[in-house]
Amino acid sequence: MKTTPSLALVFVLTFAPACAPKVDDPADVQAITRLMQGYFQAANIKDTAALQALLTDETILFEPHMAPLAGKEAIGKMHEAFLGSFSTNATATVGGVRVAGDLAVAHGTYAETVTPKDATLAAVRASGHWMAVLKRQAGGGWKWDWVMANSDQPMPGTTAGGAEEQALMEIERGFAAAAKNHDMAFFERTLAKEYAQVVDGKPVNVARQLVEMNAGTLQLESLAIRDMRVHVVGDAAIVSMAAESTGTYKGKPFSDRAKGVDVFVKRDGRWQIVNSQMTTIKE
Repeated sequence: MKTTPSLALVFVLTFAPACAPKVDDPADVQAITRLMQGYFQAANIKDTAALQALLTDETILFEPHMAPLAGKEAIGKMHEAFLGSFSTNATATVGGVRVAGDLAVAHGTYAETVTPKDATLAAVRASGHWMAVLKRQAGGGWKWDWVMANSDQPMPGTTAGGAEEQALMEIERGFAAAAKNHDMAFFERTLAKEYAQVVDGKPVNVARQLVEMNAGTLQLESLAIRDMRVHVVGDAAIVSMAAESTGTYKGKPFSDRAKGVDVFVKRDGRWQIVNSQMTTIKE
């Protein structure tokens, strides 16, 4: 039996391809690729007008280590402030573009050297990945809708694998065992020759303290360290912490709570403490 297609079905089959949204149209892909690369080129020459041309009042920018910026005005102020204080030499690659109708998604990588205007400050290199959602405008061009940058650099004050931070925390934890076991070799290895300690604003005679510890005059029974924060900058580091200790001094018991900061330097591949600042927590 022969059947005749309905008029509705004929309409759908005839006109659906024409009404379907464009998918990965080469012209769109090329336009978006140029747009994303143009952003970094505009930043290099401090062309804030070109940067603003990428934005709408609804654009949202997610930059590493800062709160999201929403809208042309907020993002524009950030661009002006940044380019007023720094020069940048940036390049970008576009790893892929996907287009469906009036929306597109693109991703890629960036690398840049940021040079402060202040000549006393060093240039900083940065790199990472970016992803953008773009929206086709009434005239056919594209603008940013959402943009997110993802730095592949460690957070300021941290190292890429965290090995240095772990080593520094192990040193801090090692003080308790060394004090209990009268391990003078640990202190000789860990304390720099110029090591100085200040407690509640007063310098401590460290050499005498070590002698008393070795002789048993100062007995440390427990030392709990918490809330450690480690910041590494090259061959220097700062470790902040809170500590609670108990023990005896000349036979009299003591119990202390304090907050403090240790300053380290790395010499011949080994971390040493050069300065400690401790403040007693009063009850």
